[in-house]
Amino acid sequence: MPYVSRNAAGIIIELHDSPPAADSQWLAATDPEVMSFLRRMAESEQVKRTLSSTDYEMARVIEDLVDLLIEKQVFIFTELPPAVQEKLGTRKRLRKDMQSLNNLISEDDDIF
Repeated sequence: MPYVSRNAAGIIIELHDSPPAADSQWLAATDPEVMSFLRRMAESEQVKRTLSSTDYEMARVIEDLVDLLIEKQVFIFTELPPAVQEKLGTRKRLRKDMQSLNNLISEDDDIF
């Protein structure tokens, strides 16, 4: 292992346990090209994880931005597509419900 697939420029784009084609090339796992490919993949996965970890925060920023634009009367909520209205409304209700639960929990803590 591994057999490699290359793009038109000759750069490794895939690794395989078995030859995917008759003309597949085998390289040692320690080959510099294989190591470079694995580093690129690890960096790519790290970027994907970083982007995913900020998705929640970015969604909240967008929600707050939409609220601000509505408050400043830049546009009206009903001008948004129905699917967007539904998603924003659902998230707003869920946040309100979570806030209510948090208030109940903190009130219970004060009892003891």
